[in-house]
Amino acid sequence: MSNPVPPPAEAPAGHPGFPLVGDAQPGRPGEPRKRNVGKLVVGILVAVIVGLGTYALLSLLNGGDDAQDAKAGDCIASDQDVKNEGTTETGANVVDCASADAKFSVVARVDGETSPQSKACDKFFKAEEVFYVFANSAGDGYVLCLRPQA
Repeated sequence: MSNPVPPPAEAPAGHPGFPLVGDAQPGRPGEPRKRNVGKLVVGILVAVIVGLGTYALLSLLNGGDDAQDAKAGDCIASDQDVKNEGTTETGANVVDCASADAKFSVVARVDGETSPQSKACDKFFKAEEVFYVFANSAGDGYVLCLRPQA
C-alpha cells in the first residue's frame, strides 16, 4: 500500500485552485472589519434632511394655508401686493378686520373649486364691481371671493 502524498503547502505561482490556509485574504482573520461610520452618518443625515425638506414643501403646498378656515365676514391679509389684473401667487391669512393688514373681506367661500379663474364668485358681485378670488387646491380645493377693503 502506498501513502498518499500530502498537498503542497502553497500552490505553485500561477496555479489556479482554491486558496490555501496560509494565503492572504482581505480582512485578516481575528481583526474586526473596518466600517466607514462617517459615510453611514452622512447618509442618514442626508436622508433626514431630504425627508424634512419634502415634508415642509408638501405642507406649504397642501396644508400650510392660514386661510383654510376663512368664511364670509372674515378679513384677509395677503403675503404680497395683489395686482389688479392677472394672477398673483400669494398666501393669505385671516386677520382682525380692524387691523391695518386687512386688505380684503371675504364675501363668500366656495368649496370644490381650485382655480383663481373660477366664475364661482361672479354671482356675489355686481357686474362692474371689483373683486378678487383666492384659490387653494389642497384637498378638494376652495375659493374665497374677496372684496377689497376701503
